Amino acid sequence: MEIPYEVTPRRDTGLYNAKLGVWLFLASEVMLFGGLFSAYVFLRLGVQEGVDNPWPWGVSVHKNFVWLGAINTVVLIASSVGVVFAWVALKERKWRQYQVLMYFVVACAAVFMCLKTVEYNSKLNHHHGIKLTDNSVMEGTILDKTDRIRFNGEKISISLQGALPAVLRDLDSDDFPEFTVTEGPEGTVGTKLDSASSFSSWFAENRRMIGVKLAEERKRYRAEGASGVANPKPVSVTTSAVLTASKPFAIHGSPRKIVGHSDTAVNYKDGVKLEGKLISDDVTFELHEVDMQLVLPQSQRESVVWNVINDEAAKQQFFASQSRKYQELVEYYGKRDEVIPVSMLRGHYLNVNFVHVAAEGHGHGEKEKAHDEVHTSEPKKSAGAGGDHEEHGPSRLITVPRDQIKFMGNHGPRYGNYYAIYFTMTALHGIHVVGGALVLLFFVVFGKKLYLKNPEHLANRVEVGGLFWHFVDLIWIFLFPIMYLL
Repeated sequence: MEIPYEVTPRRDTGLYNAKLGVWLFLASEVMLFGGLFSAYVFLRLGVQEGVDNPWPWGVSVHKNFVWLGAINTVVLIASSVGVVFAWVALKERKWRQYQVLMYFVVACAAVFMCLKTVEYNSKLNHHHGIKLTDNSVMEGTILDKTDRIRFNGEKISISLQGALPAVLRDLDSDDFPEFTVTEGPEGTVGTKLDSASSFSSWFAENRRMIGVKLAEERKRYRAEGASGVANPKPVSVTTSAVLTASKPFAIHGSPRKIVGHSDTAVNYKDGVKLEGKLISDDVTFELHEVDMQLVLPQSQRESVVWNVINDEAAKQQFFASQSRKYQELVEYYGKRDEVIPVSMLRGHYLNVNFVHVAAEGHGHGEKEKAHDEVHTSEPKKSAGAGGDHEEHGPSRLITVPRDQIKFMGNHGPRYGNYYAIYFTMTALHGIHVVGGALVLLFFVVFGKKLYLKNPEHLANRVEVGGLFWHFVDLIWIFLFPIMYLL
């Protein structure tokens, strides 16, 4: 039986089935992205200057990656043009030309995703921020995973009722110690665990056995109560264990998994407790910018950030740049007989500035320090918060005490509303790019049989795929200026 209107259009709508279906699908996509764009607008307009976390400028966030976004825009536009010409080639029954054009479109999609991967890698692995206790913020890079708590453990106390302890993933797998169960359920004391797999197997087996014992004990308790026993024996099952290591073991604990730590103990959110010795919990940081938007202007010179940086020249550099920009604002608004808006006085332009912490002895002929003390970089121009500036290496790495840190993280979704919606929208758009490219690739790789049987049918399918691809391109044309330029 032949399905009607696969190639020929319907008389009532003038559309064939697939084209009508894709228009309905695109209508739902418009509602999806429309909701996300609306959320972006409301979140941005709802920011209260000096109260909420400031909304960053797209150009300041992406800096040198703005040009990658511009290249991606050109790539997607070129791919949309390629889809149109591929469809025309099918209409003209030029299979070889169609193949070349469609492979070009898929290659454009691959280039787009590769550039997005480079950008994501930079934000997630090389750009970090630290908010201090007075809400001043340092932008830069956390080095050598020092955001993690370094601890030498000797003993682990765990519950055998939950999931596999998170501490197992924080252990140094290359130097896994031998654990001995010193306290725990009957029959487990003295058990040796010398690998992550044996630890996991032991934990899973004892969790299962404890579940069975708890069920039996509860059944016994209910039975005794029902039979009239005055004081039934309470349910008593050992559900925890203590493991002692044969030698101290290294832990690099993620602060997201830890609720508290001291010099001798670390407490995980899943109830695991480590006993041992704290090695270090200070954060090694390469400073790029200082953000004072959430610090009152009259308190900025006494901010916690300057105690952490401990460099008078860097402090003077920040305020010299701020003073120069303030004079520019005075001249600009003075010519118009206007008062400088509070949003400008408390905003990004005045209060975010590049700061360079020079290495000790730099410029006095002394030798540079080792990598753990000095970061060397060639002089280069880069667009910072306050315009172009020149970075001169070497720069001294600073040590940030954890008790001065309110929040720290990479420039990922957790870093703020802007980053959350940026990753949501760009990742969702990326999924659409991959999905659309796979469909178009299917048409060119497996479409020859359909082309030989009914070339008009394949042309219609390519047209439908092209409509979706144009929609993907259109979404990016909105995303790029909103997320990268504004």
